[in-house]
Amino acid sequence: MLLRRVIEHVKAQNWTAVALDFVIVVVGVFIGIQVSNWNDARALSKRADQSLVELRNDFTAIDAAAVELAGFYEALIHDLEVLVRAIDAGKFESDDANAIKAALAYGDIFADPPPPSGTFRDLERSGNLILIENKELRLRLIEYDQSLDNIVASDASINTMLGPFSVAFKRHVVFDPDYHLPNTSDLAFQDVRLPAVSSVNFEDMLADHEFRVAAQQHLRLQIGRYVNIRVSQSKIKQIQEMIDRELRDQ
Repeated sequence: MLLRRVIEHVKAQNWTAVALDFVIVVVGVFIGIQVSNWNDARALSKRADQSLVELRNDFTAIDAAAVELAGFYEALIHDLEVLVRAIDAGKFESDDANAIKAALAYGDIFADPPPPSGTFRDLERSGNLILIENKELRLRLIEYDQSLDNIVASDASINTMLGPFSVAFKRHVVFDPDYHLPNTSDLAFQDVRLPAVSSVNFEDMLADHEFRVAAQQHLRLQIGRYVNIRVSQSKIKQIQEMIDRELRDQ
């Protein structure tokens, strides 16, 4: 209809009307583009806000996992410290028996690092990381995700360093054979009774220099694992604080 009217105005050489029709077309196109851009911006802003909420939920769970992991290493290091102090003192106190047995049973094990953020990885894979408008927060998220690979590599390196000491560390220990794994697909830790130390030859342990060195190395290297987790906790807390600030400022 507008085109027909323009043609009529041209035939009639009504240039004022032609110019007015042209302005109407331009303004209409401009308004349409602006409305479309506004709708796109609203949708993008909504996705960005939702991503922040999802990241906050992710890092709440990640923080809980890191706290549990740090507690695991704290307990393990405590038990190893009890063992090393007893060796250095040249005697074992009866009150330390359980801690020493736990140190010998679990002194060479380690746990997985804190989990990654699924939301961050989805944003990264889809090319939508720009939805996180705060550049510093983006960098912190990238840094945390990369640090998980560093922890895995560090654990592998520690395992290699512990290898030469593993035989001496278990030399004077007898394990209780009574343990089982659940007959289900759920291998949750609480469903598993792991092998425990049933007896320890303390006299031979005290006289064994190689064992003393092995115990010291296990303590030193498990402290290294614990430091890695504590560094991760610091990164997690920083990310949580930044996300909370972003959500408050919305």
